[in-house]
Amino acid sequence: MASSSEGYVDVPLGGEHHQQPPPQPHPYSAPTMRKQPSRLTSGMKRLASRVTSFRVPDMGLKRTHSSAQPALKGLRFLDKAAAGKDGWKSVEKRFDEMSADGRLHQENFAKCIGMADSKEFASEVFVAMARRRKIDPEQGLTKEQLQECWEEMSDNNFDARLRIFFDMCDKNGDGKLTEDEVKEIIVLSAGANKLAKLKKHAATYASLIMEELDPDARGYIEIWQLEKLLRKMVMEEGSQDQMDQASTSLAKTMVPSSHRSPMQKQIHETVDFIHENWKRIWFLALWGVANIALFIFKFIQYRNRAVFEVMGYCVCIAKGAAETTKLNMALILLPVCRNTLTALRSTALSAVIPFDDNINFHKVIAVGIAIGAGMHTVVHLTCDFPRLVSCPSDKFQEKLGPFFNYVQPTWGTLFASTPGWTGILLVLIMSFSFTLATTSFRRSVVKLPSPLHHLAGFNSFWYAHHLLVFAYILLVMHSYYLFLTKPWYKKTGWMYIAVPVIFYASERATRRVREKNYGVTVIKAAIYPGNVLSLYMKKPSSFKYKSGMYLFVKCPDVSPFEWYHPIIHIFQVTSFPRLWLQNFLQCLQASLLHHLCTWGRLLECTYPHIR
Repeated sequence: MASSSEGYVDVPLGGEHHQQPPPQPHPYSAPTMRKQPSRLTSGMKRLASRVTSFRVPDMGLKRTHSSAQPALKGLRFLDKAAAGKDGWKSVEKRFDEMSADGRLHQENFAKCIGMADSKEFASEVFVAMARRRKIDPEQGLTKEQLQECWEEMSDNNFDARLRIFFDMCDKNGDGKLTEDEVKEIIVLSAGANKLAKLKKHAATYASLIMEELDPDARGYIEIWQLEKLLRKMVMEEGSQDQMDQASTSLAKTMVPSSHRSPMQKQIHETVDFIHENWKRIWFLALWGVANIALFIFKFIQYRNRAVFEVMGYCVCIAKGAAETTKLNMALILLPVCRNTLTALRSTALSAVIPFDDNINFHKVIAVGIAIGAGMHTVVHLTCDFPRLVSCPSDKFQEKLGPFFNYVQPTWGTLFASTPGWTGILLVLIMSFSFTLATTSFRRSVVKLPSPLHHLAGFNSFWYAHHLLVFAYILLVMHSYYLFLTKPWYKKTGWMYIAVPVIFYASERATRRVREKNYGVTVIKAAIYPGNVLSLYMKKPSSFKYKSGMYLFVKCPDVSPFEWYHPIIHIFQVTSFPRLWLQNFLQCLQASLLHHLCTWGRLLECTYPHIR
């Protein structure tokens, strides 16, 4: 039975000789597959129960009888006539009476085989049988051809009748059934059995069949899929093993063709993934290519310099990693320029650039910085410095003397130099800031003992991130006071970060001014069941609300720094023009995260009137 809760309603079908089937249980109420009939199975059972059977005696069918078997027997080739040789004698006699020039034409076929009351249905059988034998229906059938057709029609074997049923459905013989073809055969079956209401609702059953057996939405089903369905229905009252096997086979036909093998499934999922994430993929690919290109450029550059004779490929790797770090230190500021991104979202660039993934891209770049800085540091400490310190004096003076004022450095002088101590501080600040920026620390998932518990939480993350201001200063110093590069225009660290730093500083200044000029008054706040936070605020006079806008919310009494924004909390803004005269906004949080619940409890403590 079709469940109305799934968008379908039951279709009452007439039939004086059949009782209305009992209601089926809800498909989710039973634990096993066979107690969860699909809309298709239930619908087809009702269809089958209303199509009368063949008028032939049981010749020993090897398959189990069920409510579906009459649907196939509903072809009703014989009209109370005996099957076998006796039946053929009557047909042969009528052939001799009705044939012209030794051929029986289509208009006389129904009466000849005993289906005078179902001429339309018999005509379709005639066309189907002739088409399979590549006979032109207009030429008619000879006696030998008619006998061959009769023997097939009078065969009580399930597979033989199934073949005829398929031939009647498949009008063009391509092995594919469209919804119209399925509907037509249901209409013909209903007409042959004088079931007017079944004929009226044939389109519903055809639609159900296509819905279940055409998961790829190709517009057609194949013969073998319909065969699986009918075989399963015929065997439903058979042994448990037969039924389970048929159910499994039917289930496979309902799986999209792209998922019927592990390789097909993997290919289909890959194609879907690319289709859904193509903007992210190409943008990340562009970023990756830029990093690889810079690394290779710097690697080749130092491969051809005199320093390579002393430090080998170690210096090439270290300098390549440093170049990617400088690029990423510049790029990481751009995804957090919120005002600029908001403006760019409404441009044509949003069609190819995933602006909404700015925070995720910010995190990806941070990983790139960590990899580049880590590689640069490790290679220097484990390879470059040992080779430089232990290099023979005469070779050092010849190759690197001019870069070090002809004084070979030691471990102490290397660490005490400007590139040395700035590099150490850079690593420490980055490690500290990146650690506190992880989800576990930022959302207080990690429970540290006192007094270290102050290192967890958003405020700690915010303060630690502001230490990166010093990291940028140290980066400029570290890249300017290099040992192996003297001309200022070849010291590119400041060139990478100058524009992004100025851009980001302007953004922060603009944001600060807006924050001071756009205060709001909270009229009402409430925390509802289901972790829903509701804030009623008076709208600033200059605020223009548009559909789809969101708010950044800050409660200074809880945190003077933290803004709750849609990347994490997905605030939805709604307005009530009539009730509130467009002066109030309601900010609903549909799904608060765990730490926002904590924020709500703090808000309740700060403002006791919230209930």
